[in-house]
Amino acid sequence: MDDPLDRAAVMTELQALLLETPALHEFVEGIAVAAAQHVVPAASATVSMQRDGRPYAVAASDPLAAACDQAEYAANDGPCLEAIRRGASIVSDDLTTESRWPQWRAAASQRGFLSVAAVSRPVRPGVSIALNLYARATSVFDEEAMRTADMYATEIARTMGLYLRGTDQAELNADLRAAIASRAVIDQAIGVILAQNRCTQDEAMAILRAASQHRNVKLRDIAASIIEAVTGGPPSQAGTFHERAR
Repeated sequence: MDDPLDRAAVMTELQALLLETPALHEFVEGIAVAAAQHVVPAASATVSMQRDGRPYAVAASDPLAAACDQAEYAANDGPCLEAIRRGASIVSDDLTTESRWPQWRAAASQRGFLSVAAVSRPVRPGVSIALNLYARATSVFDEEAMRTADMYATEIARTMGLYLRGTDQAELNADLRAAIASRAVIDQAIGVILAQNRCTQDEAMAILRAASQHRNVKLRDIAASIIEAVTGGPPSQAGTFHERAR
């Protein structure tokens, strides 16, 4: 590279990009465009993710590079997939003399690409990404270019990891909210059974469980039906979690 970017410059650029593009796919696409501009002159770039053994297209700097990735997925063979599977960086300096990945190579050559580099990074167990770089000249992915590519790939993996962690946390929070709501309905039904049968809380819970098993209906649903039968309306959504927290 004639004017290589140092790590601080790359990080500053990507932080600004993250602030300007709150949507993850827009951010990753922005990284692909930036990598295409800065790793080597006149390059194209794509980002692929493999999750649970399946590859996905995440972003591309242009349609020609995206088409090359699709050809790779269709053939289940190519530099990007090899990089992810090996957890390594893959470079081919001259596709006209390359013998690997015949189907993908034909698609890349048809679109005018003469060399390729793919840099893989783990995101979390079962999930990896690869930054794929396509160039229209041979022997352009030198040591400096690969160092810059490594910086972009590392930042993509870090951001994807944070996003997936946030997604998992959102799913966990939804599950917790559902569990709290179910517990609130069950507690209301237990209160009804206590009043009707003048029994202990444990005995009321046993009655509720027996009804659930006998009718083969979920505990929350049987609890809701008890409340509706008594009140004529659906159970309150106010959770006992909040009452106990106060």
